[in-house]
Amino acid sequence: MKKFIGIAALLLMLPAWASAEDANNAVQGQFYFFAAPIVSNTQYVANPAYYGVVFLPGQPLPADLNFTKRGGNNTGFGGEVLIRNGVGVGVEFAYAGPDWSYDGGGAVGVGSVNATYHFFGNKSRKLAEPFLTGGYSLYYGQRTTTQSGFNLGGGVNLWVFKHAALRLEIRDQGGIHYFDGFSPFTNFAAFRFGMTFR
Repeated sequence: MKKFIGIAALLLMLPAWASAEDANNAVQGQFYFFAAPIVSNTQYVANPAYYGVVFLPGQPLPADLNFTKRGGNNTGFGGEVLIRNGVGVGVEFAYAGPDWSYDGGGAVGVGSVNATYHFFGNKSRKLAEPFLTGGYSLYYGQRTTTQSGFNLGGGVNLWVFKHAALRLEIRDQGGIHYFDGFSPFTNFAAFRFGMTFR
């Protein structure tokens, strides 16, 4: 009799387990936006105050003719589709500039297609949802110049509301090849702050 009750209990619990597994594997979409300070490997950039100024041979150059800038900004938005067990794909569009002026000088547009992994599955109800992401980046700049590169990153969604989370992420963008008229940096790391919605 005990064996029969145990088997009956297991049979009754199977639909609940299947339902929980289906919920975890259900396709889920997320949308996010972010703003970030960046640390870059920007090399020497001409001081705009001296654009167009001609220095005669033998004339001493001002000490501030060139300066090294290591910071800037990165803003953008993207979306992810989590397909199964936290594995998904995402797309993103962003802007990265060597300063906070948004004037376009030396700025780079970034479009990315990534694979993503969310550690607690598609339907996690945990407060903290860590994730990893990485993939292909297309950089585009002035004069319709484009270049291929890559990105790698990771972070956490902190679900403060049922459908809205604080997004904290570190993303490394690489493979930008410096040349005149494109970008003063070839690599940058962004410390992103944003929101995720599902």
